[in-house]
Amino acid sequence: MYLVGPVAEEAARVVNSGRRRGVVVVVGVCEVSYSGRAAASLKAGRRLLLIKRDGTLLVHEAEKAQPKIWQPPGSSTAAYVEEGRLVVKSVRSRPFETVRVVFLSVDFVGVFDVGESELEFLGSERDVVEALTQAPWLIEEGLEVVGVEVPMDVGHIDILAKDRDGRYVVVEVKRDVATHEAVFQLARYVEIYRKKGLDVRGVLVAGDISSSALEYLRRYGLQFVKINPRELMVVTNKKASKLL
Repeated sequence: MYLVGPVAEEAARVVNSGRRRGVVVVVGVCEVSYSGRAAASLKAGRRLLLIKRDGTLLVHEAEKAQPKIWQPPGSSTAAYVEEGRLVVKSVRSRPFETVRVVFLSVDFVGVFDVGESELEFLGSERDVVEALTQAPWLIEEGLEVVGVEVPMDVGHIDILAKDRDGRYVVVEVKRDVATHEAVFQLARYVEIYRKKGLDVRGVLVAGDISSSALEYLRRYGLQFVKINPRELMVVTNKKASKLL
């Protein structure tokens, strides 16, 4: 089911009736605001809004793979009309975060029955950590691993290392796309070590990173290293085969 150039009331009905049946697609000129652990906003522009059956909400623009603003699975979404405009609001309860999308005009709205399947991939996140401990130079030249899955009160450090200058390096590893949650976790680990009076840096390693996560990374003074898991497995497997 889809409508081209619907009025706000028609678009709201499609969104509300379809958000639990499939993937809702809305294209139009909109303003977007996010509030929660931080705040962000997008001025008026033509964008693509996706709402998935599990509550995921994604706001995409013409370039880059990652959404400009998003909400994770489990979020609650509702559409309504305010001052003649379509408004889509997504709320996440823990932590409390909201995304509000106000459409100044709607070009297209539709609901599509998209299936789901299990993803077959090479290597789990633990496999990536183990591979990096065998080849720490892929993170940084001169890096020496001193601990793996080091327990902390708020979780565990994937890799603890020292650089060539003797500084501690806390490494947080994500197999796929790192989000702001990974940055917050890394920042907590680094802060704990700094409170102990240690000279420490933080490095986030992932296949890619969201734009919001990259912004937080800069704010906290942390680093990002992009490593493709598939390429990492090929490198480490080649090394292992040479040793046999």
